[in-house]
Amino acid sequence: MSGVSTELALLAEVVPLAIGAAFTPSLFALQILTTSSPRWRSRSLAFFLGSASAFLLACTLLFAGFSQLPHRRDGGQDIFGGITWLVAAAVLLGVAVWLFWPKPELAAKVEAGLVARIERTHLLTFFGVAFLLSIKDVTSFALIVPALHETADSQVGFLFKLVTTLLVFVLALFPVVFPPVWRGLRGEQAKKDLAVVYRFTMDHQFTIVGVVAALYAVYCVAMGLGPNGLALY
Repeated sequence: MSGVSTELALLAEVVPLAIGAAFTPSLFALQILTTSSPRWRSRSLAFFLGSASAFLLACTLLFAGFSQLPHRRDGGQDIFGGITWLVAAAVLLGVAVWLFWPKPELAAKVEAGLVARIERTHLLTFFGVAFLLSIKDVTSFALIVPALHETADSQVGFLFKLVTTLLVFVLALFPVVFPPVWRGLRGEQAKKDLAVVYRFTMDHQFTIVGVVAALYAVYCVAMGLGPNGLALY
């Protein structure tokens, strides 16, 4: 496989995972609240930096760790990679099953917790809340782990691996980037737009993540059993 083909094949595997990792309703909803509050520029920046720090730390450690593992031969079976995909699928399936189980009281409790957090005024609190919400996001990391394993284990050049890792990092940050950017572009009108998005997100948060987790669980099983994993078909 040529260099360009290998790079495109890597992006075809990694980009869908990074997009899936961006489906984090709690982060998205809390950043919407932050962007709609007083002092929204400094608060949303602190929130962004908290989330970015968590994902940057995780991406750096995962990529560095996977880079130390022996690389598979081109086109050969990858037992560790296959297991990584299947473990990710198991985690995602567990998350999907749990989220599809009706729990209206928990949904209300989650929203109340988000609103209570936004009422705290210290910028360090916004940073810390975003960091904690990001670092313990099971669904996102269930997708980021195989994405970075495939990146570190690929046959592309080291520079392209770094660019791909950065792409995963940037895409995962969409929930904390979009609200302040939209507010900056639309001004006060953005508050009305974001309020609609917020209401939809909070009303369907478990369904959104559940559907995403279920779909990506199937995808991870297919990748884990496929030619670049356990090579069972």
